[in-house]
Amino acid sequence: MYKCILSIVVYFSFGIAVLFAQQEQSYDPWIWVSEPPEDCPFEQSTEIVGVALTENYRHYKLENGYSFADTWYPTWAANDTMYSPWTDGRCPRLDGSWDHSQSGHLNYDKEQVYTNEGKIGMQATTGQAVMVGDDPLNMHIYSLGKYNGDPAPYNGRYPCGSLVYNGIWYYGTYCLAPAGTANIGGFDYNWPWLGPLVGFRTSTDYGKSWQDTPHTPENSLFGETGMWGYPVKMGAPHFVDFGKNMEYSPDGKAYLVGMGAEVNDLMPREANLSWISGDQIYMCRVTPSIQNMNDMSKYEYFGGHDEKGSAIWTADFKEIKPLVDWNDNCGCVTMTY
Repeated sequence: MYKCILSIVVYFSFGIAVLFAQQEQSYDPWIWVSEPPEDCPFEQSTEIVGVALTENYRHYKLENGYSFADTWYPTWAANDTMYSPWTDGRCPRLDGSWDHSQSGHLNYDKEQVYTNEGKIGMQATTGQAVMVGDDPLNMHIYSLGKYNGDPAPYNGRYPCGSLVYNGIWYYGTYCLAPAGTANIGGFDYNWPWLGPLVGFRTSTDYGKSWQDTPHTPENSLFGETGMWGYPVKMGAPHFVDFGKNMEYSPDGKAYLVGMGAEVNDLMPREANLSWISGDQIYMCRVTPSIQNMNDMSKYEYFGGHDEKGSAIWTADFKEIKPLVDWNDNCGCVTMTY
């Protein structure tokens, strides 16, 4: 029986490098004590009863001790190699040079984007990398380059769902606003407005070249907007991990989970739906192909359960329902099946 592991509250950003990997280190093993809040809507698992952290680890980092990039979402391809997005930092190339990617503008001024002559394109970059090796303590990781994308009218455009399936890499980006640091009511928030999934760029040569998505931040795949804090549903979505080349997908479809919120929030707050915070988790699915991935009509959306408890799938995005509803507790989400 396969198990589904859903991570909705804690988000780990980590850096990986290869040229300056530190020596393997160790510490005393310890058990991560589970102390869920009283209002947690999930039943305690009877099969996964705890998490123990073993003593051996390796921190891949630069000579100066800092991790060098974040936003890594590895996908396991049929060629037994992993590929991943990365951004907001540096990553080495095979020739010894370095790529630098920056997905957000911290001091964004809307007047710099919209002028009397029309919109001036801003460029956010997102990187792509290859990850080779069977031993997590001895990985070889190199940048395959970076890609430009206009975030306007948002201020940031970051990597999200990434999938390599049957030799095709689908690379999603989503938007954030109004700035990396936004002062609201005297308090500094980090990216307090979660924008939409823009769409997917595609590569048929494992990241050497790309075909851009036909969508833009103002004409996003699911027609959502996050401007002025308006809530999206499929925010910062990630593909459900079905193993190597989606070998454990139950129906051959790719599934995406994203975080979102509703307009009539019963527990409103500033930065309610941000890069890391939200109220609900939503899901959709699609048969992956270059023709389907950027076509909203090819998707099905989780619409709740029927009276027998079976999942309802709808072709109408307006009928999408939360897979998980835990107000103020559903942040960046990933799922492994």
